[in-house]
Amino acid sequence: MYPILETKKLTANIYWMEVKAERIAKSCMPGQFVIVRTDADSERIPLTICDYNREKGTITIVFQPVGASTHLMTSLKSGDAFHDVAGPLGCPSELTKETKEALAAKKILFVAGGVGTAPVYPQVKWLHEQGVAAWRHAAALPVSPRRGYSIPWKRHRFPAMSATLG
Repeated sequence: MYPILETKKLTANIYWMEVKAERIAKSCMPGQFVIVRTDADSERIPLTICDYNREKGTITIVFQPVGASTHLMTSLKSGDAFHDVAGPLGCPSELTKETKEALAAKKILFVAGGVGTAPVYPQVKWLHEQGVAAWRHAAALPVSPRRGYSIPWKRHRFPAMSATLG
């Protein structure tokens, strides 16, 4: 079992969870994902690892309820647990394959908005941990007038880790 330590409803249809997953947090890289199951008979749901804390042994996931399984996930609260969390899966970001010197010689810009900001954050965080500056523009305004939502995802953390666009 993988305990859910904290949950937040970021918007009307965007949810955030911090999950205790020590092995995954210890080895995950930016760009990787996990597969979660709420119980032994439930569907396998792939979700991007949006953040990790190696010291606490936690990972963060963000999701939109679009089907029965993700709608069920919205009812999970702090103290509940996932039956399974498999990962880290997938190929890490291409950035992780380059040397620090090669990365420092590049000008790296991330542009994201809404839910798309979540997978960008671990890449900016990893670059910061490597001592490499990255520029970022994370939209905090509605990203789709039809959907009418915005997510100030990690707005408080991005400025500390990235250069501003001036």
